[in-house]
Amino acid sequence: MLQNRDRCPPATLQELKYLIAKRQIVFPNRLEQVARQIIERPEMIAFESAAAIARNCKVSQTTVHRLAQHIGFQTFGEFRALMRNHLRKTAGNHR
Repeated sequence: MLQNRDRCPPATLQELKYLIAKRQIVFPNRLEQVARQIIERPEMIAFESAAAIARNCKVSQTTVHRLAQHIGFQTFGEFRALMRNHLRKTAGNHR
């Protein structure tokens, strides 16, 4: 969970990785399992449903939604938007 709850959720994937590396976001076991997969494959959250992500990670759909809230987002959709934006920028840099 974000150590400082007054903070906004991360604005970029790089910021999310930084917060995790600095231990400003610490995950319980199940959430960490999902977070690792999502960080390795941001396209998974950008294009798949919460149910599909849950199946891929072998957790419940609720756990996927809980991950988004744990990071500081109000909804799974906000977290998805972050990842879609990341992929959009990454694709734009490869043109």
